[in-house]
Amino acid sequence: MSELAIPFALDPHGVEVPITEATRGRIDYYRCPECGNWLTPFKGAQRKHHYRHKAGVLDDDECELSAISDINRMVDDLRTSDIEKEEQERNIRVYIGEEPGGRHRIFGVIPSADWDQIPVGVDIDSLIQQTSVNSTNIIHPPTSRSFHPSEAEVTFELDPDSDEYEISIDAPDELDIINGTWTANGVEPGDLFVGDQTRARRASSKRQIKTNEWVYGVTSEGTTIDPDEISSHHIGDIELLSFPAREDTADVLSEFGLDLRTDEYGFDADVILPTSAHPTADKPIHATPDEPVLIGVTPSKDLDPVFEIVSVPRAENNETVELEQTGPGNTRFYRTKVPTRGSRRISVHQRNSNRHRLVHLHAVEPKDQEPLSRSMYGRLGLKISPDGTETLLSPLDGDRSYEFDAGDAGSPAALPAFVDYVGPQGLELEIEATFPSNAAMSSVHRSTTDLQSELTNVGHWVSQGCTNLTVTFDGIGDVELTFPDQRSEVSK
Repeated sequence: MSELAIPFALDPHGVEVPITEATRGRIDYYRCPECGNWLTPFKGAQRKHHYRHKAGVLDDDECELSAISDINRMVDDLRTSDIEKEEQERNIRVYIGEEPGGRHRIFGVIPSADWDQIPVGVDIDSLIQQTSVNSTNIIHPPTSRSFHPSEAEVTFELDPDSDEYEISIDAPDELDIINGTWTANGVEPGDLFVGDQTRARRASSKRQIKTNEWVYGVTSEGTTIDPDEISSHHIGDIELLSFPAREDTADVLSEFGLDLRTDEYGFDADVILPTSAHPTADKPIHATPDEPVLIGVTPSKDLDPVFEIVSVPRAENNETVELEQTGPGNTRFYRTKVPTRGSRRISVHQRNSNRHRLVHLHAVEPKDQEPLSRSMYGRLGLKISPDGTETLLSPLDGDRSYEFDAGDAGSPAALPAFVDYVGPQGLELEIEATFPSNAAMSSVHRSTTDLQSELTNVGHWVSQGCTNLTVTFDGIGDVELTFPDQRSEVSK
C-alpha cells in the first residue's frame, strides 16, 4: 500500500499541494488527504513525481487509498470544480458586488437551463411554462422565464438580514439541471468574499488569494485596521470592509482568523478575446455567436504544471483537453469559440489540484448586447467632474475625449480631485502624455493598475506643458484628455 503514488497532499494549513509544488526532502510536513498520516514527496528527473506514505506509518493503520483505482477516483474528483459540486448539491452561490453609483448588494446565482440538455424536437417554451418557482428571503425573486436557456444565468438579490435563502423549482425532467430546492446560508460576521469589486464570491477557509484580488470581509464589530487601507460599507445591518489583497493588507486578512494566503503558487487564466470581456472575473462573457475566444493560462514562474480544459457540467465521457506544456512560467493558450446559441461553460484546471477558473461564454446577438459601460457590473472609463457635473469617458461607447478649459485646469495639482478611474480593479492602463516641441519635458509613457496614484504626476506634467493625455484600457480602447498650455500661468 505504501508504494502507491499519491499526486497531492495537505500542508499544515490544510491546503492541497500538488506534487509539482512540493519541496523535495521535506519530512513530517505533508499529510495524506485520506488517512492524515505523513507523506514524503519524491521528485526527480528520472522518475514520476509523487507522494508516498512515510515508511512505517501504515504498519498499524489503514488508508482508503489502498488501490490505484482509489487514487484515480481522487484525481478525477479534482477535475470537478467547486462550482459544479455546489450545483450538484443545489447550493446557491453567494456574491457581494458594487453596482453603478456605489451601492453594494448581496446576490445569489444559480444556472439557467442548458440548450444541450434539451432533447431535439422538444418545445423549450412549453417546458418553461410548466415550471414553477417559489422562494424564501429573496428580493425580486426569479420567475420561470428567468431559467430559459437564452439567459446566461439566474441572478437575484438576497435579503442581507436573513439567516438562510431558498428557491424551490419544480420543472419537467428535461430541465433536471435546475430542478430541486436550492439553498444557501445567510451572510455572517467572519465571512470573506473574494473576486473583484463587482462580483466577489464567498470563499472557503482553504481559498488561496492572489495579489490584487479584491476582498470583502463581513464584521459586526468595529475594526482596529488602519482606515487608509480599507473602505467600510453597510448592506442592511451588515458591516462590510473592502480592500485589495496585497502585502500591506496581509494583517487585515489575518484578523478574520482564516488561513487565506497570497501564495506564489497558482495560475492566471485570462480571457484575451473577446476584448470586451473582463479578463479574470467569473461572470458570463456575452459575445456574438461563434466569435473567437482566446484564453491565456500562465503558471507561477518556477512551475510547468499540466492544465486541462474541463466542461461544466462534466461530459459523460469525462474527456478533457490537455494544454501543451510550454515551460516554467510560460503562457500557454486555449482557443475556442462562443457557442452558436446559449451558454458554454468550461473550467481551466491545474491537474492534481483543486484550482479551477470558470469561463462562461454566452451567445448574444449584437443588437441584444448591453454595453459593458452600462451593464449591471459597472461602468468603464474616466469620470471627469471639474465643476461638479460628471462626464464619463468610455473606451466602449459615448464620449471618448474631454477638453479642459483654462478654468478647469487652472490648478494642475487638483486633478486627483476631479478625475477618477471607473471600472474593475486590476485592469492594466497605459498612459501617454504628449508635450509641445518647445516644452522642457518630452513624451511620457507609463503602465499602471492604479490610475489614482499617477494623477499627481499628471498634474505635474500639465504644469510642465502637457497638452494631451491618452489612457488605453488593456487593449479595449482609449480615451483622451486635452489641456491648455499652462507654462505661462505657472511662471507667473
